[in-house]
Amino acid sequence: MDILAYENDEQDALLDKLVSPWLPERDISNIYLRQLPYRKLDKIFAAKEEDRPKLMSQYLDEWYGASKREPYHDRHKSSFFPGYWSLEAAAVTVILRIDDGIYRDKSYYPKDLVDFARSQYTPLDQQGNTESDDTRLRCVAGEICPQSGEWYSPANNMEKRHFDQGETMPETPNNPWGETIWYLDLSN
Repeated sequence: MDILAYENDEQDALLDKLVSPWLPERDISNIYLRQLPYRKLDKIFAAKEEDRPKLMSQYLDEWYGASKREPYHDRHKSSFFPGYWSLEAAAVTVILRIDDGIYRDKSYYPKDLVDFARSQYTPLDQQGNTESDDTRLRCVAGEICPQSGEWYSPANNMEKRHFDQGETMPETPNNPWGETIWYLDLSN
């Protein structure tokens, strides 16, 4: 995840909050490199789970107006217009697992992107376990393999390798991802 902040001299509060489930030791900045509308997401991160859908709905209602200082504001008046999308609302919805039923059809909300992300993403806790706690899906290089099976890593070009329980998970040196993290292939 450090690659996400690679070219930023400063940490960004929104990015830090989005990656915090995977980097719990990373300090969360209190500075938003872009203030509005992103700073308004603080309420959603801090809210109780049951209050988040209503707050995200309100965020989307206010999104375009709060974006007036952003370079994409009023882009529809130019000859090149890719559309207005609150990509950060999609990311927060997926990562915080917010039920988007009340705001799915709002303007600016990329529901198709959220649906795709949810179809590809298995929520993990901070130890890399699924909610059931029965299956360990993730293992960092240098740790002991918790379950025999086929494992893959972005650092290893997603090529599957078989590891037996008790083996030390290897590191892929000089890979573009930085840390080598292995994921158990659950399709077998």
